[in-house]
Amino acid sequence: MKKKYLALLLSCMLVTPCFLTSCGKIADETAAEEDDDEDEDDDEDDDKDDKEGEEDAEESVKPEEPVIVKEIADEDLYSQIEIFLKNRDDILFPESDDYAHTTCMLCDLDHNGRCELILTGARWYGTAHEYRVYEINEEGDGIYEPDYEYLGVDPDEGFIDFNRFSYTEAYFDKNDSSFHYLIWESLPDNPSNTYGSVYCDITLRNGIIENNMYGKYTYQYTDSGYVYEYFGPNGDMDKDGFDEYIENYAADRVTKRFHFGIYEGDYYYPVSDGDIETMDSDKLAEVLADSYRVFIESMSESDYLAVHSLHSNHYDDPQKLLEDCVGSWGIYLTDTEGDITYYEPGDPYYMLLDVYEDGSIWVQRYMNTEYERDLTATLENYDPGMLRAIYIPDSKDDVYYDYMELVIKEINTDGMLVLSTSSMSGDEYLGGSTWYFVRLD
Repeated sequence: MKKKYLALLLSCMLVTPCFLTSCGKIADETAAEEDDDEDEDDDEDDDKDDKEGEEDAEESVKPEEPVIVKEIADEDLYSQIEIFLKNRDDILFPESDDYAHTTCMLCDLDHNGRCELILTGARWYGTAHEYRVYEINEEGDGIYEPDYEYLGVDPDEGFIDFNRFSYTEAYFDKNDSSFHYLIWESLPDNPSNTYGSVYCDITLRNGIIENNMYGKYTYQYTDSGYVYEYFGPNGDMDKDGFDEYIENYAADRVTKRFHFGIYEGDYYYPVSDGDIETMDSDKLAEVLADSYRVFIESMSESDYLAVHSLHSNHYDDPQKLLEDCVGSWGIYLTDTEGDITYYEPGDPYYMLLDVYEDGSIWVQRYMNTEYERDLTATLENYDPGMLRAIYIPDSKDDVYYDYMELVIKEINTDGMLVLSTSSMSGDEYLGGSTWYFVRLD
């Protein structure tokens, strides 16, 4: 552009004056072109600046990505535990006959670096539970209790029982950066004698525990037999459709198993230094710290129970367990989903158990009643360090299950044989119980 401008000036000096006007005109046009070019450049720069300004503005208002904390450092962990324990008089369940037992566990459900303390209180009879969840606040100097929101199939049924199982499957949702825990829970006892299970997708975010009940089934015994109903997000379902839906609910997700370090204290056996309400704060701090370590998998559940459980033994060798079980046993108590009953010889529904060296067992059930019957089965090794037998009744007269699974879990430190049962109809779990026997010979 400058070369053109200089050439025109030289021409103007060499030609007649009549060309001066033309030269001036061209010069003006050339200057105008330059001005236009500069204006266009300026406009482009302005547009670029505007876009950059808009991008900067968008970045300034764009929410920050949440930081995922995989592990809380010990110093911070104990500081948070200290905050919980400073509030122990307000948050722990009071000593009362209203509760047979209380449990506690420490975790970080939303992985924001601020722990949650989850407490459960249960009554002696029935399955009425109270749950309390507390989280360290954002300032890190106190605690708060999250709100609850119940969604899905039956929002009126509120379930947040993380303390029921020692582990659960979970998945991470990238869309909202939240962790979702898949919890299965039996329906509590109710006046209509309707039983069943609910399937819940639970997440903690923004100070709210969201419980999305994504499936539910119920069954009730009638004169014509058991009647089952199945419910999904769109209402009633048939059994096959329901089973497929539940099985594939998280099929397109990458799931991970999370373990919970659940401390049960004096779950069945009152011990003055065992329950969390009266436990020394230093000891309770270690119980909670190790509970969190189970959650982040730096401590195994078996090691946790070995350190903190007052009554449990942990067998690595099923054969050693069988040797310890051989002999005659009488029932001491049964726990049927929270309904705890103690027995003495001569009581209705008393039970006897004989275990033999070859692994065969004999159970005399419902003694001192018209329903008395014998049960025989053979034990086999069952991982990890347990013994299992499958009992199939000869007749289904007065029996509502197809088979019963019996698992001998341990001889605990109180010398009791601990046996759990699961009654099954096909692949469907109908209910279960835990039996505690004392040695008779």
